[in-house]
Amino acid sequence: MTQLLKYKSGKMTALSVIVFTATIVAMLASCDTAQLEIPEVQLTLRLSLPEAGEYARTRAITADEENAIDIEQLKVLVFKVEGTSELFAYETPQIQLQANRYTVTLKQSQAEEKYRLVVIANAGKQLPAIQENTPKDEVLRKITFSASGNWNTAGPSDYTPFPMWGESATAQSITSATTLGSITLLRALARIDVGCGLKEETATGVGGFALKTVSIYRTNNKGYAAPVDSKTITDNVVSAVSVPSDAGTNDVLTYTCTDDKSLLRTIYIAEAEQGTNKDNNICLVIGGIYTGNTYYYRVDLTVNGSYIPIKRNCRYIVNIKAVNSIGYTTEEEALHGDIVLSVTADLSAEAWGSQTEAGKGTITLL
Repeated sequence: MTQLLKYKSGKMTALSVIVFTATIVAMLASCDTAQLEIPEVQLTLRLSLPEAGEYARTRAITADEENAIDIEQLKVLVFKVEGTSELFAYETPQIQLQANRYTVTLKQSQAEEKYRLVVIANAGKQLPAIQENTPKDEVLRKITFSASGNWNTAGPSDYTPFPMWGESATAQSITSATTLGSITLLRALARIDVGCGLKEETATGVGGFALKTVSIYRTNNKGYAAPVDSKTITDNVVSAVSVPSDAGTNDVLTYTCTDDKSLLRTIYIAEAEQGTNKDNNICLVIGGIYTGNTYYYRVDLTVNGSYIPIKRNCRYIVNIKAVNSIGYTTEEEALHGDIVLSVTADLSAEAWGSQTEAGKGTITLL
């Protein structure tokens, strides 16, 4: 993968984009106008993350890959703020990487002009064509990504980096004295971890049961890079999911467990709205060996009996605590079956990489 850069993370879920230095570069106009062009401001950006811990080899990828940014897919869009409107002004030239610092060139503000910066990462080397003065909401709705099939997490040297979005918290004038502060990048994918006797990121296993496969149904094959339908973000968790109107549904996505205990950092999907019943909500079918035979168990993602949406930048943890009876003999029977099976499991959701809790509840197993 060309110029793919990895950064380490600990418990923090965010990528911080921090303005490091700023200098003015004055440029002369073309000879035919003999006028001075709008000066430019060169800003050096430093992408920093806390140190990562060590991860077991059973994981397909690590936090390094979850936070990696392809510099060729790192874009900065600039929007002019006029009252309550934010209109597209321009996309900055290709960001440069020198001595571990990103350098981006911005136009200096004139008079009382104020601008907001929007950062898009890993959503393509070239963004859709955007006309000047297009409202920000319309611009962000143009930027989508494909989530068809299993997200590629083959390993640290073979994976697809996650689309990310972030923007400056306030609109500011762009000058040599400007301090933009930090821009938090949120991943556009949700992560689902499944484990037996799972505590944090270590699975101890469940007596008498060996986890073999996890299949996930009704996932979306397309997503937005930015949370266009979420007006509020609290502790890096969006208030509402954002799903393109033309998103379709993937066929079943199946993952194989190699250690009989867990699938961690392997399942990543685009956001999804909550369903109204077991036939239109995202669900899992878990396959495993119990009493010497392979059985399948359906897992509905619910909190306190209610179906939940699947939100970007959140980690959903399915912790299997015990298996006390045989399941269905085929995956299809488990998907559509109505028999309650004796499997004890918990579901928890948290902001990806932090300890912010989005909700807890008992999984409904049908």
